[in-house]
Amino acid sequence: MTLTDLRDCFPHTEHQTYLNHAAVSPMSRTVREAIDAYVAERHGADPSAPIENFDAFQSVMAETKERVAEVLGTDPGRVEFVPNTSAGLNVLARGLDWAEGDRIAVPDGTFPTNVYPFLNLETENVTVDFVPTDEGAYTVADVEDTLRPETRLLSVSWVHFLSGFRADLGALGALCETHDVLFCVDAIQGLGALQLDVEASGIDFLASGGHKWLLAAQGVGLLYCDDALQEQLRPPTGWLHGPFDWATLNDYDLTFHDDARRFRTGTFNSVGVAALHAALGLYLEAGPEWCEERVLDLSTILADELAARGWSRYGTDDAAHASGIVTVEPDAPEALFDYLKERDITGAVRNRKLRFAPTYYNNEADLAAVLEAVDQFGAP
Repeated sequence: MTLTDLRDCFPHTEHQTYLNHAAVSPMSRTVREAIDAYVAERHGADPSAPIENFDAFQSVMAETKERVAEVLGTDPGRVEFVPNTSAGLNVLARGLDWAEGDRIAVPDGTFPTNVYPFLNLETENVTVDFVPTDEGAYTVADVEDTLRPETRLLSVSWVHFLSGFRADLGALGALCETHDVLFCVDAIQGLGALQLDVEASGIDFLASGGHKWLLAAQGVGLLYCDDALQEQLRPPTGWLHGPFDWATLNDYDLTFHDDARRFRTGTFNSVGVAALHAALGLYLEAGPEWCEERVLDLSTILADELAARGWSRYGTDDAAHASGIVTVEPDAPEALFDYLKERDITGAVRNRKLRFAPTYYNNEADLAAVLEAVDQFGAP
């Protein structure tokens, strides 16, 4: 698949420059077609289409999990669908049997999704310790200094939502293994843009939504749970957490699946799964290695060009911690955001900073449009 072919999948590229994939991504033609096909089937206009397609859709569910597992570097039995990142992290936060005095370490400045599920445990006398950060950046030593003998869990964002700082997951996983601490990752700002191997990185639990860099839809996400941790978690319950038989639904037997399906409570977002299935298919066809290379190349070019114009960057420019996010600190971020929007260029304002987030289907012409507008706007 060429870049031209890929851009043809995103019709918005014909009339606007979209660099806001750290917020919500546009849907490709492939994703829209998958959603349309699912809705058309449920609509029932086609006499041969099964309106009640629960069983028929299981093959799509299974193949989507296979694609998720390929992207994560694990087995399909280790992944399950969730509505969003928060729902996934709450499976962990509410599933562990916490004891009074337990502690959780989280980097300071983390997006609230990776904070509130754990702060909510303070009512159970669990303490959250914040790792000190500098514009989202921290070292493995900073984390180690924050750990205590009572620390049971370290939960980090793979990529900081504002500075774009990419955590060294392999080093953090090794640290957690040394200190017998569980390792959790909020992957939403990296998954679909950067490559990941959860098993090689020593990750015990991971959650991500599908509407950002995965280019899928809102309301669908995924979790990963390793085999050992699964046995420690008390799953939420509904009616799909274990085997069932349509003929004996009233024969109550609280039995859980022996894999990550045990975290499935009830009816899932099938439209979202159809979107995720299509989005992952496009991503895998383009090639995760090529996608990561494109994302890092484009973000580096944009960061360097903005810096050359005197725009102060928020976050580190260390290539080892680079991601697809480039954030600058203009004097009037809202005014610049509006100026860009009038010219069909979309970024985002967060914490009074202007954030750009190009992905692999963007091209150098998109960056040139941003830089031309920045030049016209004037001094930072």
